[in-house]
Amino acid sequence: MRTLRLREWTTTHALALTAPERDTLRAVLRATIQPTAGSTDRYDVTPGNTIGAVLVGETNLLVEPKIPISRVLFLLGYAADPGAWRHDDATLGIASDLVTGVVGLFTTLCGRALRRGMLTGYHSVEADLPTVRGRINLAHQLRARPGLDLPLAVRFDEHDEDITENQLLLAAALKLRHLPLRGDAIRRSLHRLIDSLQNVTALTYRPTAIPAVTWTRLNLHYRPAVELARLLLRMHGPDLASGSTETPGLTIDMAVLFETFVRAALRDALHASPDQFPSGDDCPPLALDAQRRVRLKPDLSYWPRGQCAFIGDVKYKRDTGPGQSSDLYQLLAYATATQLSAATLIYADGPPEPHIHQIPAAKVHLYVQHLDLTKPPKDLLQQIEHLSLFIPAVGEATHTPTGG
Repeated sequence: MRTLRLREWTTTHALALTAPERDTLRAVLRATIQPTAGSTDRYDVTPGNTIGAVLVGETNLLVEPKIPISRVLFLLGYAADPGAWRHDDATLGIASDLVTGVVGLFTTLCGRALRRGMLTGYHSVEADLPTVRGRINLAHQLRARPGLDLPLAVRFDEHDEDITENQLLLAAALKLRHLPLRGDAIRRSLHRLIDSLQNVTALTYRPTAIPAVTWTRLNLHYRPAVELARLLLRMHGPDLASGSTETPGLTIDMAVLFETFVRAALRDALHASPDQFPSGDDCPPLALDAQRRVRLKPDLSYWPRGQCAFIGDVKYKRDTGPGQSSDLYQLLAYATATQLSAATLIYADGPPEPHIHQIPAAKVHLYVQHLDLTKPPKDLLQQIEHLSLFIPAVGEATHTPTGG
């Protein structure tokens, strides 16, 4: 098998590509592709935020991250469940490639979840049966078989393994099983996981419609594995289909992963609930204008008492220090909509010293902060902890954070 190895945000020149390879790089891995100057059959390829691997025929298209693989695994594991993260989980990727590292992390978390046995629960079933079970679905019966007695359309509750938690684990495992993996142990672990879920319905989820799970003391041990499955399914490529055959692939949008990690880490540092520190989609309605036509969805917001006390945005890009104009305009809009005197912009790379912009007309301070994703997990979490220290007072214009 041929492996075409690329690197996040790095241009590789004069590549020979087939039409399916070129189209997959552009549509699934979201790479920028330009014809090589002076050539009719070569291309210059620059991947963007999307890393991972996609199989096209006999070619493995691989986009590697800028940061160490172990750091990507840390971001994935911590974003899935900060409370259950273990430091040794990140070491799974040190001596391996990205795909094998992600599969290893996933199967490890699934193994811990299933150690206590397969989770079971109640779920609703609709079926056509020769006898009554549960309740007769009269509307369906009359619509599908008017005048006939059998079979009967019924609806009943079943208690078994075919529940949402297990369906999410299986959906993620099936996405990963056809990928090229280094090491027989990882491959066997993945196949054992799929075999253990043989009584679970295999469902296909759209990245924008991944079901949420309500966590209780009965299913909490499943949370790290299920939340990682949800994260992988949500970041999966927009369409890995090529003609009528599905193209196996694992894709990770680093911008989505970075945003999810920062929000999870700040939420954990503040001991806030998801309702108090929501995602942009779950944030209470915000609008820039009086007619509420210009809706806003900030990456970060903190609502400790039902009112917004902190607002911020996350950018997976390098910044030289003062912040980029378009990002600052967006941040100012958030501060204006929430009537806060300060807002914070967090970049994935840049100098350690923070930068502060005072906007006299709006009486707003814009704070620009930078994280260093190359740091070990402990140091990275300390950076987040430092950011959280001034969040309760972020609305005070006199409060100035210092670099950490």
